[in-house]
Amino acid sequence: MTLLSIISLIFMIIGIFFAAVGVYGVLKMPDVFGRLQASTCIATMSTLMIALAAIFYALPHGLGFGTVIKLALFALLILGTNPISNHALIKASYKMGIRPKKRMVIDDYAMDFGSGAEEPVAEYPEEKEVQEA
Repeated sequence: MTLLSIISLIFMIIGIFFAAVGVYGVLKMPDVFGRLQASTCIATMSTLMIALAAIFYALPHGLGFGTVIKLALFALLILGTNPISNHALIKASYKMGIRPKKRMVIDDYAMDFGSGAEEPVAEYPEEKEVQEA
């Protein structure tokens, strides 16, 4: 096993780790905002690490410089588009009235939408407990 193959294997293991942690996060997060963040972890970090592993695998195995360039461009594309698409999904869900389970400390989206955002689908749970007590 060459040094580049070992580096490729390490990046592959790191990518699988990010995928496993992201899947666990999707299953355990309490609201849509946390789940979207966890799924972006899968799509961005896991894919980026696996693309790096493929780059380090392609170098010693003679797959060509074109393959390395394509993989690098793929990694840059994923790195640039996934966080932007996640932000758009979160902003759309906020505009539809979906809110986190806990009250946000800073609510920048409320300033963005003003009165254009729909009313929250559900009340904040801790507010009901305080009002009832």
